Amino acid sequence: MKILFVCSGNTGRSPMAEFVMKKLVGDDANFVIESAASKPTDGGDLHAGIAQKLREENIPYTKHTARQITAADYEKFDKIICMDAGNVEQVKNICGGDSQNKIQMLLETDIPWDKNGFAKTYEDILRGCQNLLKTVKI
Repeated sequence: MKILFVCSGNTGRSPMAEFVMKKLVGDDANFVIESAASKPTDGGDLHAGIAQKLREENIPYTKHTARQITAADYEKFDKIICMDAGNVEQVKNICGGDSQNKIQMLLETDIPWDKNGFAKTYEDILRGCQNLLKTVKI
């Protein structure tokens, strides 16, 4: 199962979802999990506040360099999971639509960019990843 998480800049919400999901699946080699941006990016690092929240929650993470989603990613990944409705529309534009029904939101509502310690962002992403994991078939 190949999952790509997407947010606007790929320095906050989508890499947080990537690392949360990697922790949830553990060493299961049946999963490939990555993240990308829906907008052009300068290749930035993981946001410092997101990194701090991951450390607080004992979620391991690695060096991260932001990248933008490409049309080729649509064929590579089984699921493209967006953090908000705007990301969904941007990804559909980049990928030329969603003929295979791969693009969806992590939750039914937008995942917030919660600058107050990122607690709400983390809680929503954790809940969304846990729910997603229940639905994916390997």
